[in-house]
Amino acid sequence: MITRYIKYALSVASVMLFSSCSSSFVGIGMVGVIALFVLMFILFALMFYLIARRKKQGEKSLVKFNNDVYLALNKLGTSQQKINMLNNLIERINTDEKYKKDPEWRDKVLLKTYLHLATVYYQEGDEIQTLNASSKIIELDPNDGMAYYNRGSIYSNMGLYEKALHDLNRTVELMPDYASAYNNRGLVHEKMEHYEEALSDFDKAIELESSPFAYYNRGNTHYEQSEYELALKDYESTLNVLDSQSESSFRQEVEVSIKAAKEKMAKEY
Repeated sequence: MITRYIKYALSVASVMLFSSCSSSFVGIGMVGVIALFVLMFILFALMFYLIARRKKQGEKSLVKFNNDVYLALNKLGTSQQKINMLNNLIERINTDEKYKKDPEWRDKVLLKTYLHLATVYYQEGDEIQTLNASSKIIELDPNDGMAYYNRGSIYSNMGLYEKALHDLNRTVELMPDYASAYNNRGLVHEKMEHYEEALSDFDKAIELESSPFAYYNRGNTHYEQSEYELALKDYESTLNVLDSQSESSFRQEVEVSIKAAKEKMAKEY
């Protein structure tokens, strides 16, 4: 209602101003013209204030919606119940006339819902549905780096390396300090036999986080290139940065790789 009055006042002021200009300011004078400019400035400022306030209120509503969905999901016992609830919610949002009148707001609410859905599918181990949900998130928000990361990682697991590389490239663009993105992209490069690119990505991942997995993956890449001394160094670094809580199976895998690298080095000498 207030915005409507502001628009009306602006239109009246504009008519008065331009009418006065066309008649060489007759009947209004320079003081009147200045007053009209001041009035228009005040009205514009008020309009922008109201828009900013509405946006802030919208952000609060979105936070509340997200929290309500989270609490509702926690009350459900099984993953399938959570999936059913979220899919029903998505259908309701898409068919509700109120949301159709404000597509921008509808998409923001849908985005939050799909983020929850992707999380449930991921926890359930359903890669295909996680991929589909991630694609929907990207459609709603092309700048969601984690959605690209998740989808790219799944593409990599499926052996779709070109698609994986595309998504992980986008992740790095959007999240240049995310070490796991470089590590996963390095794995894709290694599978595609882009060894130099793989090593560069593992170097960056280690620089950002010093992850044992990045050391191990870099060691494997050196091993593939028959650089056994460098591979051994990385395998040993992997053990050095592993903490006591790490899975014993991974530690055993690293120890097997160390043994293999040493055997290869022995044969060379």
